[in-house]
Amino acid sequence: MKTATVQQLPQQWPEILRWVAAGEEVQVTHQDRVVARVVPATPALRPDFLARAKAVWGEQPPGKPLSQIVLEARGGES
Repeated sequence: MKTATVQQLPQQWPEILRWVAAGEEVQVTHQDRVVARVVPATPALRPDFLARAKAVWGEQPPGKPLSQIVLEARGGES
């Protein structure tokens, strides 16, 4: 974990952001006491749409496969 003083923040902000972007947590101190922490943002969780669809319809949903529907809509063989 890295440390920076309140006085260092303005001068070293680009370097501190590089540390944080690389996954480091930075403690900000004032008069030798930690007053803040700058931590990497956690990536937003992406929903697992495939798992949700399988939970609703199972491994093989009823009806025709989408590829077959598209082929038919284009005037192809069924």
